[in-house]
Amino acid sequence: MGTFIFFILFLVITFQSSIIKVNCANFQATEFCGTGPDIHYPFQIKGQQTQYEALPGFELLCKDNITTIHFPSYGDLVVKSISYDTKKIDLLDPRNCSQGVFMNLDLSHTPFKFYYFLKNFSYLNCSTNLSPRFIEVPCLSGSTYHVYTVDPALYVPSSCEIVKTVAIPFEYSPYVSDNSLGLRLTWDLPESEDNKTLAQTRDSHKARYIVIGSSICLFLMATIISRKIHGSTRNCHHKEGQLLQSMGDF
Repeated sequence: MGTFIFFILFLVITFQSSIIKVNCANFQATEFCGTGPDIHYPFQIKGQQTQYEALPGFELLCKDNITTIHFPSYGDLVVKSISYDTKKIDLLDPRNCSQGVFMNLDLSHTPFKFYYFLKNFSYLNCSTNLSPRFIEVPCLSGSTYHVYTVDPALYVPSSCEIVKTVAIPFEYSPYVSDNSLGLRLTWDLPESEDNKTLAQTRDSHKARYIVIGSSICLFLMATIISRKIHGSTRNCHHKEGQLLQSMGDF
């Protein structure tokens, strides 16, 4: 009897553990937006219900089946891919001007930072073309002005003024035409914040399935006891019948 109950308890605990694992996996439930990357924790598409609470800075937008992320300092960038294991998110600039993103994107109040090593470069706004050794940034230039990225240590010509000096992945080069190159960010989610949300979900599932498992256990034990009582009663009736029969024989 004791061995059988122990076996039942073992099965229930195993069942609970497997369900909790499944639900922890579901915590990473995938969201979709068009043909974009799979979206799950810590990211969340605005307006879609998830099993976890949205974290500040990780909210994504779904516009015309395109996944985007909004940065107040620049605007919307398209989410090209996300690597959750290595914490990398690759972005595309819909304006096709990654240098414009570098110049204006302020990540100081976000959970992100550039994935690549950064170096300080100055953006020059010049009224005339500079010598060929300086390469103009077409997407930032106009018909009456010319923009260049240069080493801050270089002498600034009189026809130019420094617009801004910022730490960016690299200066402009015509050989780097992909507007996504350099727009790779990484995030550093505090471990306490990460584990807190996971623990809350895990604990809620654990409590629920402990109740279910206990109920199953009690039901099985009640069934076993009921059968034992029923069997004992039947044996008593059988013995009584045999006793009455033997007395009748006399």
